[in-house]
Amino acid sequence: MARILRDAGLSSLVESDDLETLADGFQFTEGPLWLPDGSILIQDIKSEKTHRIRPDRSVEVLREDTQAANGQTFAADGRIVFCEQNGRRMSSMAADGSDVRTLFENWRGMRLNSPNDVVCRRDGQVYFTDPAYGVKPGEKVLSFQGVFRWNPAEAGDEALRLLVDDFEKPNGLAFSPDERTLYVNDTGRYHVRAFEVGPEGDLLDAPGRVFANLVPGEPGGPDGLKVDQAGRVYVAVALGIWVFEPDGRLLGILATPKRPSNLTWADADGRGLVITAVDAVHYARFKEPGILPRFTPVI
Repeated sequence: MARILRDAGLSSLVESDDLETLADGFQFTEGPLWLPDGSILIQDIKSEKTHRIRPDRSVEVLREDTQAANGQTFAADGRIVFCEQNGRRMSSMAADGSDVRTLFENWRGMRLNSPNDVVCRRDGQVYFTDPAYGVKPGEKVLSFQGVFRWNPAEAGDEALRLLVDDFEKPNGLAFSPDERTLYVNDTGRYHVRAFEVGPEGDLLDAPGRVFANLVPGEPGGPDGLKVDQAGRVYVAVALGIWVFEPDGRLLGILATPKRPSNLTWADADGRGLVITAVDAVHYARFKEPGILPRFTPVI
């Protein structure tokens, strides 16, 4: 059985006998995304490359000079929308890495900080976090690090809206199964915040509430975040993947060899979990399914 720390029920959810390493030898992995053909896209931030891990575990370079592309997901138009950490913009591409397009890089005429992670709502609206990791000294324009919502159906300045601006380091984010709650990690404060989401996509209770505090006992605050179909929250933090019940109770930690950065659900049944952790990519199977990106193609 995969190694479980602080076990309070997590071991009953994990099916894998061990944590499998799919590929290694990278510099710093991020942004995993499962494709219906069984392959997995990952970003290597430090080498600025997008890699594809094929079902046979072979690896190919899909893109180079990615401007430190980070979090990515499928958008309503079938393309992959992704964050450019060093490029300081949101972009999109075809699933094969071609036809890269800039979506936007400014808010109210001011340059974004450093988009980090992204999630899409079922109505096609795109939510992303904007910390300052990729901003060079002296080039930061915005006085805050926040969470934004982009509505592709709208035009002009109204298409991109600032939802909340009081984070220290906003990072991974995900919706509850009914999309009435948005969870957002604050890496600097070592906690996960939860926000009530209105029918049109606005946050009704900003600044929200603290859903969970994380105390790993070593450096490494919450990074990526995902949710399963039962509403459990999975957070990449020092020690491994921390799993919480919807009420905030910690079920346990799926230990990883190195600090994990992000995670994504995988496999047609949604029960695979792919984890990026520094120079490697790992995989585990769960007994209950997670939530695949809303617009994952069907083949």
